[in-house]
Amino acid sequence: MLVRFDDSKGRPQFINAVYVKAILPKGPSQCVLEISGRSTKLKVNMTAETAAELVNAAMPSSLDAILAAEDQNHTDQMAAAAAAAG
Repeated sequence: MLVRFDDSKGRPQFINAVYVKAILPKGPSQCVLEISGRSTKLKVNMTAETAAELVNAAMPSSLDAILAAEDQNHTDQMAAAAAAAG
């Protein structure tokens, strides 16, 4: 489920495909990925079509897997908020 994208500076980023909300074209050979739980967008040196193919290939085939990942994300966010508060 993890997909490797090299950001525009060449640094590897491993992204859970379930959390990709949008892929936006930025010129002929770059795109930006919007990812749930991440405050900044990820700019990569590939076309939006290529990025979408990578994300789609890594997506789980089961809706249960997607829902479990969303539940885990929510649990992680709540734990982080509790840790920050106290």
